[in-house]
Amino acid sequence: MQSLTAENLSLSHPSGAMLTDLSVEIPVGEITVVIGPNGAGKSTLLRGLAGAQEPDSGTVRIGSTELHDHPVDDLASILSLLPETPGGHEASAARARISDVLARGSEVLLLDEPTAHLDIAGQLEVLDAIAEVNRRCGTTVVMVLHDLGLAARYADRMLALVAGRIIAAGRPSEILTTELVHEVFGLRARVIPDPVAGTPLMVPIGRHRFRRPDTGRAGPPPTRQPAGPRPRPETPLESVVVPTVARPAVDVCPTLAFSLEVVDVQELGPGFRRLTLAGPELEHFGTGGHPLDLRIKVLVPPAGEESVARLRTLFADLAPGGRITPEDSAGWYRTWLARDPAERGSMRTYTVRSFRPAGHPGNAGPTPELDLDFVLHVHRENGVLVGGPASVWAAEAAIGDDVIILGPNRALCGPDYGGIEFRPGKARRILLAGDETAAPAICSILESLPPGITGDAFIEVPSVEDIQGSFTRSGVAVQWLPRGMQAPGTLLETAVRSAIALPGAGAVDPGDELEDVDVDEGILWETTAGAGQPFYAWLAGEAGVIKSLRRYLVREVGIDRKQVSFMGYWRAGRAEA
Repeated sequence: MQSLTAENLSLSHPSGAMLTDLSVEIPVGEITVVIGPNGAGKSTLLRGLAGAQEPDSGTVRIGSTELHDHPVDDLASILSLLPETPGGHEASAARARISDVLARGSEVLLLDEPTAHLDIAGQLEVLDAIAEVNRRCGTTVVMVLHDLGLAARYADRMLALVAGRIIAAGRPSEILTTELVHEVFGLRARVIPDPVAGTPLMVPIGRHRFRRPDTGRAGPPPTRQPAGPRPRPETPLESVVVPTVARPAVDVCPTLAFSLEVVDVQELGPGFRRLTLAGPELEHFGTGGHPLDLRIKVLVPPAGEESVARLRTLFADLAPGGRITPEDSAGWYRTWLARDPAERGSMRTYTVRSFRPAGHPGNAGPTPELDLDFVLHVHRENGVLVGGPASVWAAEAAIGDDVIILGPNRALCGPDYGGIEFRPGKARRILLAGDETAAPAICSILESLPPGITGDAFIEVPSVEDIQGSFTRSGVAVQWLPRGMQAPGTLLETAVRSAIALPGAGAVDPGDELEDVDVDEGILWETTAGAGQPFYAWLAGEAGVIKSLRRYLVREVGIDRKQVSFMGYWRAGRAEA
């Protein structure tokens, strides 16, 4: 798939509205939704990206080639535009236009209000069809939508356009806020989690709605009273804000804060230490299935007495027994980040090595337990342990210590939870490859694999003493690779190239051209739900090594990039902050 970019693009409009000096890069293989008020320039932007309107200045590129340099026949197969349809159109005609565009099989679809003239059932039908094409074919989609709830539900990324300028761009959960809605549309609203998808849901407030005292529901205005002197309200109607009622956190928060205790410590080798955490609140933890490579956040407490107690107070509303408004439940990270670092401590991401429900024979006590394996990058200077805050904390943690983690709420999170990246689809042969930072995830995944799955798992660790026992019912062959004095990734790359050999000359077409990710500046992270093919690769570890392995599999071996998930967990030379 080829990227679509615009640089310093300026476009005129017959009404006088213009886009001026606009630059944007459309993420490959994702759904980007453009939002904004009427006259913001949304349709003009789509026409410019499609080449349907000559720019006043600037360039549009597909891949590295300018749009107008592509042969017309090639351009038709790469990019399709569904323009807006002013005036009334029957639903059947609208569906027909959408079906025609989707059937073309273009790499990039530009859709201007594809749900216009459709009722709500028709809108969902069309958006589901677009999402299916995106998932199945990796099609890049850019579309204009006016319904912000549906936009947030179906978008991987959103662009907010006002007066020809992009004022916000990012994931819906990052940019769709009450402040943005007011800035873009001049509308007073609340943004709460969508009870179906967990994505942001905009609820307009308006000026002429009253709360029924008997039900708490919004309803029509009260019955008009007989004519007479009208008392002046103490507060102008425009400024009246109906307070949002706090609800149990387990009912509204996909992420909960769990207060736990260290109940066991195991030294797994010179570079690994396992902490077993337990507590009754873990009854609410999980996704209802095997954790696989489930990621959680560990709140590393700052130095000082009662530091964990202060963190517990800070996250009290997010605890399983807490109460919180839906709006506040989506802002826990901003709340934490706004605190003084000396008070909030540090937050680090780790993979759950294993999770055991209450009553499991391997548990140390009566409550559920989870194991976290920490890679220790520490040393002593003048008798003081030195390293990143998480490594130092894990190296010194003892039985009885308290800690808080942030993880999935079992009542609201299922197997499709975004903190799980291992999704092989129907693949029967898999490749798992990573360094010591990926070892807990790989071992957890291996334990989940059923008989009949074959392939290879390669785990590079610092030394022979760091090799751990691993179990799998599958036919996947597991190799631990102690690197000793060799550079990180050397043994891992050799093992992967040996297991996944280059095909004979001419046996396959070269794989997709890959964007060049600067691993020192950007995040190397792309995960996929296997596209139904028989092979699937999961790569994680040092970003430079993973980038090289990904390029080998996709570009040299010719594996479909939709069958390769890769994650740069860390970067060599960059210490933990």
